Amino acid sequence: MIKQKKINNLLNVIHKEYGIFAPILDGKELFISKISDIKDIDYSGRIPLNSWKYLFFPPCEDIFEVNKDDFQEIKHDYPKVCAYNMTVLDLKALGLYDLVFKDDPYYLKRRRNTLVVGYFASSPEKKDFKDWTNYATSFYENTLEHIPFDIFIMRSKAGNFKVYSGSYKGQDILEKAKIKEFSNVKFVGLIPEEGPDKRMLELYDVIKNSKDDKLWDELGKICIACGKCSQVCPTCFCFDLEDEPQNNSIIRKRSCSNCFHPEFTELAGGASYTGSVKEKLIFWYEHKFVRIPKEYNVPGCVGCNRCSEVCPVLININKNLSSLKKK
Repeated sequence: MIKQKKINNLLNVIHKEYGIFAPILDGKELFISKISDIKDIDYSGRIPLNSWKYLFFPPCEDIFEVNKDDFQEIKHDYPKVCAYNMTVLDLKALGLYDLVFKDDPYYLKRRRNTLVVGYFASSPEKKDFKDWTNYATSFYENTLEHIPFDIFIMRSKAGNFKVYSGSYKGQDILEKAKIKEFSNVKFVGLIPEEGPDKRMLELYDVIKNSKDDKLWDELGKICIACGKCSQVCPTCFCFDLEDEPQNNSIIRKRSCSNCFHPEFTELAGGASYTGSVKEKLIFWYEHKFVRIPKEYNVPGCVGCNRCSEVCPVLININKNLSSLKKK
């Protein structure tokens, strides 16, 4: 175990090479922001309201340019950034991104320039935290072997820290910070030895067979299709490709998309196979609980509950799943 002083020294070492993004308390809400002072970093273990995904997959980027005689990849200055204090649930989401974009050169360049520092805090006492909802409190002996990270920090209830390295990059940073009290963990894949996630397998059948359930009609009348749930979801990765004409060339852009927006499944002639709000909801749930598990054999929902937190009409994903499971 090490003290906060050594963690602060680690941060100072990281800051020499990387721009640090971390959870910061803004009023009552926790947001991921670029830090200017390490004292602002939140160590409560709460899940930030926004998602880390935009560090790895920006909302919009130019990817290549085409003119009459040439095709040219647009060169970017991929800054060195540190994602500091990512919860276990967010690291699971990052693992899914690593699978989905394993052959994507733009994602991989940005990923290689990112130092990933995971974090877990022992469950806080209610007397110490008035609002302690949304803590990633599930942690098992072999958890670290199945999530990607460079450095992982665990905080005890007493306020001391245990440190792990998950890569040569992480080990190098720890050694530069003169932290010797760390253990090495080898990533062995997202799927545990005992097999795929049991909750994922259960919900796969539940959602796949639920299209005629009355719950979708009820939710379709409530949901306003604002897309906030998809925006904050750490595992939503849909994107659009757009060609933007320039003076003598065309630039191909990649932009984050949202399956709740009207144009998402719009076809030639104006037809859409998710024309109603009910259809959009079913499509989103199927993406999380059917299509991703089928293709990648890992959960498409990590259980962070961000979607419920931001929903303006108070739709709660956990209540919906519980309702469907009972039928």
